[in-house]
Amino acid sequence: MNYQDAKLRRMLAAEYVLGTLRGPARRRFERLVRADAALRAEQHFWEARLGLLALRSPPVTPAPTVWIALQRRIQSGNTVALRKPAAAPPRPVPMRRIWAGMAVAAAVVVAVVVSRQGPAPVNPPPVAQVPAPAAPALVAQLKIPDSTLQWSVRFTPGGEMTVAASGDYPQLGAHSLELWWLSPQGPVPLGLLPVQGEGRMTLPREMAGGEIKLAVSLEPQGGSPTGKPTGPVLTSAAAQAA
Repeated sequence: MNYQDAKLRRMLAAEYVLGTLRGPARRRFERLVRADAALRAEQHFWEARLGLLALRSPPVTPAPTVWIALQRRIQSGNTVALRKPAAAPPRPVPMRRIWAGMAVAAAVVVAVVVSRQGPAPVNPPPVAQVPAPAAPALVAQLKIPDSTLQWSVRFTPGGEMTVAASGDYPQLGAHSLELWWLSPQGPVPLGLLPVQGEGRMTLPREMAGGEIKLAVSLEPQGGSPTGKPTGPVLTSAAAQAA
C-alpha cells in the first residue's frame, strides 16, 4: 500500500478521527503518524473539521407548556401503577418495551418529588444573570524534530499572536518557515516565522472561538507562492489554555 498517496492519507486520517479505522489498520496508522509530521497535520485537520460539527448542534430548551402539562397530569391522579409481571419463560425484551418502562419509572419519581415539595410556580422568578468568565489565554509550543529550533506562541484577546523563537535549524538554508492555521476549510497562511527573537501576527477573524491548530511548513524563501503548503510539514500543535 502506497502511504505517500495524498488521497489515501486523507482517507486514513479521516477514518481514524471518525473511529471507523479499526484493528491492525488503526494500529498501523498510529505507528505511521508518530514518524510522519505531515500525516499528523492531516489528522489534526480532520479533528478540527469534524469536531466543529458537534458544536454546531444547538441545544434545545423544552417549551414552558411541557412542565405545565406534566404538573396537571400528576395533580389529576392520571398515573400508571407499577405491577410485578407474572412469571414467564425468559425471552428477549423488545427495545420499545424497555424505553416504555424507563419512561413510566421516571414519571413516578417526578410524581413523588412534586407531591413532597408542592406544586412549582407556573412563572418561576427570573434567574440572576452571572457575568461570563473571561476567555483564558491560549498558548502553543511548536518544535522542529531533530533540531533545537522552537517557537512559543501566545494568542492575545485583541486578535493578535506573538511568536518567540529560540534554538537553531541548520537545514534551513535558503528557505523560509511558514505558519499555517489548520481551519475546517483547509490550511490558511498566517505568516513567516522568525528564526530569532520575536514576531507579531494579526489573526484572521475566522479564528475567533473554537479549537486552534497550527502547522509549520518548509517553503521557498519568502513563503509559499500558491497560498497553500508546497513543502514538507515539519511540525504541528494545538493551542492550549495557559
